[in-house]
Amino acid sequence: MTRTETRRFFKRRRTVAIVIALVAVAALAATAATMRPWTLIGRMTADGHLSAQSVGQSAGSARASTRSSARKVDVTTLRAQPVTSGVLNAEIRLGATLTYDTASDFAEATGIITQLPVAGKQIGTGEQVYEMDGVPVVLFHGERPFWRTLDTGVTDGPDVAQLEQNLAELGYFWGAPDNHFDGYTKEAVRQWQRWSLGLDGDVASGVFQPSSVAVAPAAPIRIKTVAAKLGQTNVSPATYTGVTLHAQATITAGQAATFKAGDKAKVVLPDNTTLDTTLTAVDQGGQSSGASTGQSSGQSAGKDGQVTQPSVRIDFPDQTQVAKFGPTAVQIIVPNADASNEETLIVPVTALIASAGDTYAVEVIRGDALERVTVEIGLVANAQVQILKADGLKVGDRVVIS
Repeated sequence: MTRTETRRFFKRRRTVAIVIALVAVAALAATAATMRPWTLIGRMTADGHLSAQSVGQSAGSARASTRSSARKVDVTTLRAQPVTSGVLNAEIRLGATLTYDTASDFAEATGIITQLPVAGKQIGTGEQVYEMDGVPVVLFHGERPFWRTLDTGVTDGPDVAQLEQNLAELGYFWGAPDNHFDGYTKEAVRQWQRWSLGLDGDVASGVFQPSSVAVAPAAPIRIKTVAAKLGQTNVSPATYTGVTLHAQATITAGQAATFKAGDKAKVVLPDNTTLDTTLTAVDQGGQSSGASTGQSSGQSAGKDGQVTQPSVRIDFPDQTQVAKFGPTAVQIIVPNADASNEETLIVPVTALIASAGDTYAVEVIRGDALERVTVEIGLVANAQVQILKADGLKVGDRVVIS
């Protein structure tokens, strides 16, 4: 190799070395940037818990003190809220509805529908639900539908006792209801057919036909929807619900795991009156929710192929408190069992920064700089958080929010 070629060779080596060094410096700078602990931003989940969107942080970057040095930034570009003090309103407010139980369908009419019910009407035992072939079909209640013609000579069964119970409530059967259809039962049916259904002569035979009644689990009932039309046959004449209102609200899975039946609660009604009450039931959800068929069970149902959402329910033994409002929007308030009357500093939950070791901090605007202050947090409620301990944080300080 000549002297000239040797100089060119070492010159190229120096150039390559310089390039490699520059690349290494850039890589180290990028790594340092991604390891800044202040990029760990705290978030509040839907059920009031805090989580963190974190990136890597080396063990050597952990704080040695509760306050860090200020760093200059353009504070005019930041969103900030002042630190306040007070007692955190530690309660959960749920959007809810006053509603009836899930609607059920009446059994299909076996004849021609000649008169239909009116939506919203309340119907009691023995009262007409609809008319079929010109004859009233009235409401009876019981655990099961009637499935056979009943007359003297039939085998004993619970359907006979159910028939006698309804006839007794209407004043036609005077004995103690039992499973046996005898002459007394037949005479009671005959009198009911004459005076309630308007039948006479041989038509009022004392033989009970299942199609002469519409059966619901309990009475009275409320007609919800009427989809059938006059002249139709083999269709359900209407859907119905019970007549008692309850409050129901959808909740998160986290709330469902925390709430339990018997927990204290309040219901805020449309006129802003508040009822002190308790949670009647907490449904964890996740159940298959097919179309509603048969009797109303009092459980909420969704659409085919879906699962139920977690929910809470409040019943009202005194229906006079809610009856005048009907189905409408209300609010359920569930107090936090861990709440106290202690006054503390309060900041928006979006001001929290999750740091190493399950600690939190906030960034405080100090003139044209930011100072990060480590904080000890307490209750989280309504998008705010208690600050139980913070070195140098005071009311009026402006903290950066995300």
